[in-house]
Amino acid sequence: MHEALTALLAALRPRRLDPQDGREDQAEFECIHATPLGTQRLFGGQVLGQSLAAAQGLASDRPAHSFHAHFLRRGDAHTPIRLSATSIRRSRHFETIEVVARQGDEAPILQMTASFHDEEDGPVHQIPMDSVGPPQGESFEESLLRAMTPHGFDDTTDVPFQLPVEIRSVGGIGIFSKDVRPPQARCWLRVREPLPDDPALHQCLFAYASDYAIMAPALNPHPISAMEMMSASLDHAVWFHRPFRMDEWLLFELDSPVGSGARAIGRGLLYTIDGELVASCVQEGLLRSRPRPELPRNMLGGDDQSRS
Repeated sequence: MHEALTALLAALRPRRLDPQDGREDQAEFECIHATPLGTQRLFGGQVLGQSLAAAQGLASDRPAHSFHAHFLRRGDAHTPIRLSATSIRRSRHFETIEVVARQGDEAPILQMTASFHDEEDGPVHQIPMDSVGPPQGESFEESLLRAMTPHGFDDTTDVPFQLPVEIRSVGGIGIFSKDVRPPQARCWLRVREPLPDDPALHQCLFAYASDYAIMAPALNPHPISAMEMMSASLDHAVWFHRPFRMDEWLLFELDSPVGSGARAIGRGLLYTIDGELVASCVQEGLLRSRPRPELPRNMLGGDDQSRS
């Protein structure tokens, strides 16, 4: 299996620390890391996926239908993550789990509330998927390599790194360009190898992947490059509408309705290749000008979170 994907799957299996016969409304977990490219800072999407996995580990057999998370402090890629999960609501059809992620004796780096719901019958509708053609386009890694080699890029050059999720942008990933365009983007994504039929795992993998490109449209209306900005995820929410598979192509339709006060909103709709809307996502991110341009840490799997 693909090396980066193998590492990510291991990271998304939190190890339960407390005995299984302990309290049914609390559990402690510990996770290993799968941060790509050896960056010092922890990728926010990884902590999202791990926190959701911890919530799933405490919840009953109901599937998750949403989570809301706040990134509180910068994480370190080389320090284990401890996840404290607590059931704060159990009813006939719903269950709510709170997860707090910490490293060492430090204050929390992330707080998540995940909600689980028994599937019920009800009215069905959705916004149609855009017509964008088959999955193709420049890969995320090629866009990064192009930014790192501004004096020339050979499209036949082997990209020296690969993310566990393949991301291909429709019309190119504009975050490293100063060209002004509408605050919208479309990208196809999938993991690089076939996976087991485990709906909970596929949810965790999308939680991970959703943090990569969702803020890209926020830079499109401005003549600035991501290399000139310091970015950080502030809060992040996902709603799961239907089951899906992350090892099949999914279209992520993105836009940014507003940017103000050094913050911007990124929104995303996730569709299957057949046009079924399976998940929605919203994030608020911090966008600050850098004194000197450099490749943004969070684009390499770290989260540029300085809380000042």
